[in-house]
Amino acid sequence: MTRRILREPFTAQAWRGVLYSLLSLPLALLGLVSVVLTIAFGILSAGLLVSPLLALVLSLDRWFGTLHRLLARLLLKLEIPSPRRPPRSPGLSGFLGHHLGDSVAWRSVAYLALRVPLGLVQFTLGFAWWAYGVLFLCYPVLWQLEPIRETDAHGVRHSFGLETNGFYFDTWPRALLVSAVGVMILLIAPWLARGPLALDRWLLPRLLGPTATSLRLAQLIETREHAINEAAATLRRIERDLHDGAQARLVALGMRIGRAESRLAKGDAAKAQELLKESRQETKEIIQELRELIRGIHPPALDSGLGPALNTLAARSAIPTTVRIETPERPPAAVETMLYFAAAELLANAGKYSGAERIAVSVLDHGGGLRLRVTDDGRGGARLDGSGSGLRGLAERVRTADGALTVDSPPGGPTTVTVDLPGTL
Repeated sequence: MTRRILREPFTAQAWRGVLYSLLSLPLALLGLVSVVLTIAFGILSAGLLVSPLLALVLSLDRWFGTLHRLLARLLLKLEIPSPRRPPRSPGLSGFLGHHLGDSVAWRSVAYLALRVPLGLVQFTLGFAWWAYGVLFLCYPVLWQLEPIRETDAHGVRHSFGLETNGFYFDTWPRALLVSAVGVMILLIAPWLARGPLALDRWLLPRLLGPTATSLRLAQLIETREHAINEAAATLRRIERDLHDGAQARLVALGMRIGRAESRLAKGDAAKAQELLKESRQETKEIIQELRELIRGIHPPALDSGLGPALNTLAARSAIPTTVRIETPERPPAAVETMLYFAAAELLANAGKYSGAERIAVSVLDHGGGLRLRVTDDGRGGARLDGSGSGLRGLAERVRTADGALTVDSPPGGPTTVTVDLPGTL
């Protein structure tokens, strides 16, 4: 503890706090001017001519909020996401609605108003104490450089320096005592500054950061965009599979049947029979291909429930797989489909990359939702940000269902991938 107290004044964090506290007072005064202008124009904004001025002042308030977020990131190492601006409609009414209805700007006004007393306290505890500490520490030098002399009430001349109730610090022992006080002030100054800085850290994200509603809205917009792109990609894949696969084979089948008809017309029954036999085999293969395509859209095994569907996947897996299902009731169809395809992709990834000997798949009730856990005893090292987009793409698809995917895969294994989904989609 003693070592930490002695080391604290020399840390980068302490000096960043000093700089932040130094800037607090001028920024608080500028913010006060902006708040006063906002209040004044707000009172006068009943007139149409003043409303555009209020909108401009609110833009200034929002800019001050951006400046404080920047300083918090650089000096306090506090990352605060920038709130999204509301969309703007055309025309004067759109301009006024865009600025006057901007909740971020109004929250910036509230922060700037609170910043006035807070900035004063930060400047006093975070910078003024440091300044006094340095001044007292250097007092012996400053005392020797000061040429001014003065006479006390008893007619004794003293070097002009610190004086308290007629007591002058103008001897070396007294000057060194002042230096010792300066050292003590410098040691406690970083701890005194932490209180107002901690309060500022609490206020900044709540008044200048995005609200929970706006974050949720941004997440919904992102997941909706991903869902639309995913649906478009799925439709393109189905179209490509039908066009390049089943459709091409059906055209070839039609041509083969036409050749068989031509052989029959010429009396070559043996060749016609051979062509019809090939056509029958081709028909079976096309039907199987269409079944595989349909299984990629909606697995028929899900008609019997998630348990049989996952057991079917386990039976097809190249690695021995066990399945455990513990749910109080059958999940909704959308949840079942998402869990099925997530399990199918995770089993496929494990079969390709893990080198595992066994895989365990479980679906459990978890906090009102469902949790899919796939664990293998392979080599590990799987990451969401790794090369390839398998797990990352799956995580994005899970997010569109308001779920979450986590990966625990230390080098050497085992690997556990967890998918959490809400009870309803």
